[in-house]
Amino acid sequence: METKAVLKERETTDIMITELADAHCHLDLIQDPSVISDAITAGVRTMVTNGVDTKSNVRAVELSDGRHIFAALGIDPEHAINISGEELEFNIGMIKSNAKRIVAIGEIGLDYKKAADLKAMERQRAIFEGFLDLAESLNLPVCIHSRNALDDVLSITGERNSSKVQIHFFEGNVQQAKEIERRGYMISVPPLDSGKRTKAIKEIAIDNIMAESDAPVAGSTPLAVRKSIEMIAAAKAMSFESAAEAVTLNTKRFFNLHAKAGLMRA
Repeated sequence: METKAVLKERETTDIMITELADAHCHLDLIQDPSVISDAITAGVRTMVTNGVDTKSNVRAVELSDGRHIFAALGIDPEHAINISGEELEFNIGMIKSNAKRIVAIGEIGLDYKKAADLKAMERQRAIFEGFLDLAESLNLPVCIHSRNALDDVLSITGERNSSKVQIHFFEGNVQQAKEIERRGYMISVPPLDSGKRTKAIKEIAIDNIMAESDAPVAGSTPLAVRKSIEMIAAAKAMSFESAAEAVTLNTKRFFNLHAKAGLMRA
């Protein structure tokens, strides 16, 4: 049995750990569950795990606990190209049946690097637009994957007056970042150095920024979100603690996590 002194020391240590939030990761791809628990112990108290296909969507729901792990469900643009109508409907049904439990529809979007021709691009766009309409009908935010396609993404979301939008793994320029800020959208910053991204971060308000690990695709574990926050802090001339507090609060607000946690525990 632990003594009162040991328990007190543990409580003090917990207080000293800066709370972090990972706005985008793929926990279904992490084979060792201790990686997730270690991240939580080290301060990553909030993780939003995104589905990209049927298998990962099912796993995201299984992993979500309403305390530290929250699920977003979607079909990413790479899988959208070849998904059958039947499988797409299955995933739409999964989203609808879990609408009160999930925190967003994502990841969805456009990826012109993965689209080999105009037909593939049109297929991506049709599915993307369908998910945007679904998100609006369910009053859910969207997590958008955009590669070589941000102008089109902004055009499509603008046509729909979409309001709750996260641009995951932001790779745009200053002008695009300012347009995102003007609309009240969010960008999320991965743990990869980029002078172009740093310039954009400097030019927009901290209120429009979140941090992500994109683990294990970009960062190896959710703990890589620390590097994302370090880059944000440096670009904004803030302390790590101040930046972490701001982007963590942004993440919780954007995904309405307080309300979702309450629903999942009810």
